[in-house]
Amino acid sequence: MIAADACSKQSVFRKMSLCVQVTNKAMNRGIPSVGLSRSRKLEQRRARPAALLVLLPLLAAGCGLRLDPMTQTENSDRAAGDYAKLTQTNVPVTGPLSLADAIARALKYNYDAELSRQEQTLQEQQLDLAYATMLPRLAADAGYTWRSNDNAAKSIDVLTHQQSLDYSYSTTRDDDTAGLEFSWNMLDVGVGYFQARQQGYRALIAVERRRKVIDNIVKGVQNAFWKAAIAERLLPRLDPLMVQAQQMLDASREGMARGLQPKAQALQFQQNVLQVIGQLRHMRVDLATSKVQLATLINIPVDTNLNLDLPTEVPIQHPNGTDTDALEKLGLNLRPELREAAYQEKIDRQDVYKEIVKMMPGVSILAGLEYDSNKLLYNHTWADIGVRATYNLVSLIEGPQAIRAAKTAVEVAKSRRVALGVAVLTQVNLGYQQFMSALDDLAIATQIDDVAKQLSEVTSSATEAEAQTQADKVRQALTAMAADYDRGRAVGDVYTALADLYIAVGVDLVPADVDITNLDDLTRKVRIAIKPWEDGQLPLFDVGPAGPPTASTDGVPVSQAGPVRQAGAKLASADGVRAN
Repeated sequence: MIAADACSKQSVFRKMSLCVQVTNKAMNRGIPSVGLSRSRKLEQRRARPAALLVLLPLLAAGCGLRLDPMTQTENSDRAAGDYAKLTQTNVPVTGPLSLADAIARALKYNYDAELSRQEQTLQEQQLDLAYATMLPRLAADAGYTWRSNDNAAKSIDVLTHQQSLDYSYSTTRDDDTAGLEFSWNMLDVGVGYFQARQQGYRALIAVERRRKVIDNIVKGVQNAFWKAAIAERLLPRLDPLMVQAQQMLDASREGMARGLQPKAQALQFQQNVLQVIGQLRHMRVDLATSKVQLATLINIPVDTNLNLDLPTEVPIQHPNGTDTDALEKLGLNLRPELREAAYQEKIDRQDVYKEIVKMMPGVSILAGLEYDSNKLLYNHTWADIGVRATYNLVSLIEGPQAIRAAKTAVEVAKSRRVALGVAVLTQVNLGYQQFMSALDDLAIATQIDDVAKQLSEVTSSATEAEAQTQADKVRQALTAMAADYDRGRAVGDVYTALADLYIAVGVDLVPADVDITNLDDLTRKVRIAIKPWEDGQLPLFDVGPAGPPTASTDGVPVSQAGPVRQAGAKLASADGVRAN
């Protein structure tokens, strides 16, 4: 490692020496000395070291620049800092955790939600910056110059070609200058105007992307919450039964080895018990990881012992006469991906306008205040004003091509949006069918669970009356637990399928513009927002012409009307009308 560093340093020094030699030769060749006096040659030789001193840092930077990868120490320090930040932001849970509490904590503390919020803020700040590009340029400058001799020159008469004046000068050797310059290019204003509109649409796209992030977070939290609820209810009963099942299996094997049971009957019994034990082991792994997933989503330590507040189970009925066409129309209206594609089409359309503006002549308004300390001047301060027009003749050739390319981009954006609309319609119909299928699965799982519980009670009574063995009781208890687990999963699948349908239609489970400052207030708003979903209601909305839709139940807004209206207002303030 040391040898490699030494070789690298020697290579850098060789490059620097070569650059200095090349610069010195260029300076020797670039300064002619023919016809100069001895004193002027001496002044030139004195100027060379000064020029080298000025150029040496630039040469060193250009010839010796090399980027090295991060060392293991730097990576370790970075990892330690990230770990400390991740653990310090954990806010402990006090009291029972309901589904609304979990969703509210995820919205407030989850890093994906925080990232989407920061990206939206960044786009809004970029919008404010885009407005500034349309402002005029006001620049202040100041300077100082010095030369080693007088800037003297002689004059030649244009008619006689004879010298009319002796050597004279009109500037002093040292000079202070200052100025304030105002310039405003109308072509830049026009281009900046449409760039500001594009950035406004990007801010609206950030709003739609935040909607997707929040929908995915809410869906993940509810899925993990239902699994954790099943785990909290079944895990205390699961381990003792698995111990009894293993003891029962060992007893059957020992009885078969001693010849106390027929071999075929014993193997059949062992096969049934092993199948149930294997199913319960998979069940235990799934249940044990569910709380880890939930803790990760709500940003708390994974070893936290959560006490879940389970919601009251509401019977969900099959929807009768559901208008899937209405759901499809809602999907085409509300899906954030389609809105994002529509905004992208508007962004591409602004490129057409920009290319048209670029073909116009550029008119600049110029003004300034100047100061010069030259003692030989009669006026040391003055003001000037002017107008300048420029036209790029090459734009006559490349302008029409650029406009055609921009229009093609608009057509491509339209085709992309239509293709995405087809996918949305497919997802809406699949989501509805999956929800209906989940309801059917829940009905079957409920019946199986009822039968398994009745068999378990009958087996327990028969065992007490010594009509059946203890093994039959344990085996039936394991079967009943598996049925209870399947029913719990079926309930969670119904709510997950309904959440998928909400997302497919584009209905926000939780308003994306909800205030996350106060956790208690956020929890209350989340509890109100998710009530239609918890009650098993389909996403039915009244989409009015005035703006984003609001929920028909309790008047809870599920689309983020706040950010949309805010970004739209900013965009409208830039031009006085909404952009097309």
